[in-house]
Amino acid sequence: MEFTFSRAKKWYGRIALVVSAFIQVGCGGNYQAPVSEQGEQQLTRVPMIVDTSAPDRSYNLSSDPVTTENSFLGGGSAFRTYHVRAGDTLFSIAFEHDLDFRSLAIANNLNPPYTILVGQEISFSTSPATAVGNNIGEPVGNNSIAQTQGSISRAEGLIRTAISIDSNQLNWRWPHQGGVIRGFEADINKGIDIRGQIGDPVFAAGNGDVVYSGRAVQGSGNLIIIRHSDRYLSAYAHNSTMLVGEGASVQAGETIAEVGSNSNGIAMLHFEIRLDGKSVDPTNLLPDR
Repeated sequence: MEFTFSRAKKWYGRIALVVSAFIQVGCGGNYQAPVSEQGEQQLTRVPMIVDTSAPDRSYNLSSDPVTTENSFLGGGSAFRTYHVRAGDTLFSIAFEHDLDFRSLAIANNLNPPYTILVGQEISFSTSPATAVGNNIGEPVGNNSIAQTQGSISRAEGLIRTAISIDSNQLNWRWPHQGGVIRGFEADINKGIDIRGQIGDPVFAAGNGDVVYSGRAVQGSGNLIIIRHSDRYLSAYAHNSTMLVGEGASVQAGETIAEVGSNSNGIAMLHFEIRLDGKSVDPTNLLPDR
């Protein structure tokens, strides 16, 4: 009797194992591991796309959707590239990324009028601006705006003479008569904010040529950039109306735009001066008042 009972226990055990295996096979198709076991694919993110034709906002974004960081070069600095978007120019790209346009042109074998195409890869591995040849100062046509063939139409206009102003002879003037509501703060505020009223005139801070007039630079709204010499640029952001286009020659004090508002709805002009691509405090160059 004991022998029979022992054999029965063994058979029951075998049946239980078979049933358990069958259940696991039958349910295997619906089995999902806990989230902690599902791997890193859960962290994949879709790059954010910014519509620069929409009302301006102060974007707090990295340049990840349009820039990539490749292997490190000698000296420990990262080699970065940028993919051109519609409306970009060499000057707007250099401005947005704190680079000297001359160095950027050399790094990418670009000559006047610095024609670039949508989707083109621009290298940010720049060489010092002092190595730039004389041809960088030649006239620039406004067809340097990034475009696909026939997809973008812009007003015709050419800079007919090369800029030959001595940087030491620039006579700066204030772009607006309003008071400064926020000063220069290096990496925090790369220029000065001048209070105004919507529609107030914005004046060119010096003689020069308009090298950018558009809104493709994130966080700047309607932006105008003027080249005063091979070393100096000035920029005027958050305009409600832009009165000059790329390729126009302007004189100091000439009305180039009308005051608009920033992302917080404050009527103001954001004004910057760049020296060799780097922001400098405009109040150190503008006359006392």
